[in-house]
Amino acid sequence: MALKLPRIKRYKKQMSRYASADFKSDRSLLPFSTAKSFYNIDFSSGALRKGYGVKTHPCVPTAARRYWIYRLYSAEHGAYADQYIYQYSNGLLAWFDAFKHKEIFVSGVAFKPLDIINYRVNSKDVLLLSCEGRKLITWDGKALTEFSNSPSISSMAVHYERLFVTSRDERTKVYFSKNLDPTQWEIGEDGGGFIELLDERGYLNKVVSFGNYLYIFRDHGISRVTAYGDQREFSVVNMFVTAGRIFPSSITTCGNSITFLASDGLYRFDGYNCVRVLTDITPSIRSDDDCACAYHDGKYYLACKMDFGDDKTVGCESGEYTTNALIIYDPQSGEYSISRGLNITFMNACSFNGEDYLMCCEGGKGGVIERGASRFGTALPSYWESGLTDMNAPDKAKYLTEILFDNSDGDSDDSVVLGVCADGTWYNLKAVSAADHGVKLNASGYRFAFSIFTDGAQLNVTPLCVKYNMY
Repeated sequence: MALKLPRIKRYKKQMSRYASADFKSDRSLLPFSTAKSFYNIDFSSGALRKGYGVKTHPCVPTAARRYWIYRLYSAEHGAYADQYIYQYSNGLLAWFDAFKHKEIFVSGVAFKPLDIINYRVNSKDVLLLSCEGRKLITWDGKALTEFSNSPSISSMAVHYERLFVTSRDERTKVYFSKNLDPTQWEIGEDGGGFIELLDERGYLNKVVSFGNYLYIFRDHGISRVTAYGDQREFSVVNMFVTAGRIFPSSITTCGNSITFLASDGLYRFDGYNCVRVLTDITPSIRSDDDCACAYHDGKYYLACKMDFGDDKTVGCESGEYTTNALIIYDPQSGEYSISRGLNITFMNACSFNGEDYLMCCEGGKGGVIERGASRFGTALPSYWESGLTDMNAPDKAKYLTEILFDNSDGDSDDSVVLGVCADGTWYNLKAVSAADHGVKLNASGYRFAFSIFTDGAQLNVTPLCVKYNMY
């Protein structure tokens, strides 16, 4: 009698590209290419690359906690020049005079954390400054002037040649200055005034000039102000209401929209409608107002706290921190990446002498945000983990024989660790990027998950191809 041997069928499962993540759904429901967990990874190209990090920059003092560009015309030199101005951790404000090539302290007075915007008053380039405990302050490159008749400002925006501000003391009101003069606040038909809003949307926290309108972001909603030259024609319309609380420090304009974080999710607002974005990852965001944001190079940057659902410590997480994650989101394409281990408390998009960069304060140190997932020269570990897959055969045992991928970016020999989970048991296999284009293994099971990890400076992993046998 002839012995019948089982017939071995050989298969392979090819991932087309690395897709977005899903921190919300059960991992058994996720497609093979969808990440259940990831950080310090950018997969906008379809491959896994290093995400974003911070580095030093010659124009940004490392001791700077906050930083702005002052576009100033010098009558002495007959030319415009970008000057940078920054605030130290002790509250002192200094600037670098590009004409004299030296640092100059603005004054010996320490300020609480400042907000600063550029403006032009009486044909002079000035900075408008505000902070807790002070009234409106102007700086003209020579002297600070405080205007005691102004409100106590919590946020400010220039709109149609008036300065609009929310008040720390009277949180149901938005004040506006005299037309063409942000230093005059006397209430009158030809002077300044205020708009008071009393409804379920709550306190008024931030003003944003966007398009032809001024938008007031409140605890639980958004109101729109039509405010051209004549204040007698000002009008208000309530646009949006939410049960969640909107966090003012997350709000910024992003081209043709405004993006912000609320306690019930991340939103994109086009001036008329609000839609939630990145709904699959926002459940991992710890919602509070200890965040920072900026818009740079077509992307929305949000520094916040995130719960990554593991017991690991990455970068800043080994000590005290205000934020531990940086989300970089492209509102047009919907693509994003997440960096972990960065304690960023301030960001500001700057242009200095033709160079665009995004200044940040990370762990009390001034620098700029860059691609590369490093923290001032120290590489941050990168991790990606898939959902579970049963290879479309839940009732059959599979025997994995090889996983093919490439991690060569031309000049890197950093190694990666490929993780394979078979029915709940993890196996870790090391692969050197330039030498290996795959990993041979012998793992059996019904359901599998995969992970990629590196603590090196380079990463460029192509989509996985899994070879397996099935009886």
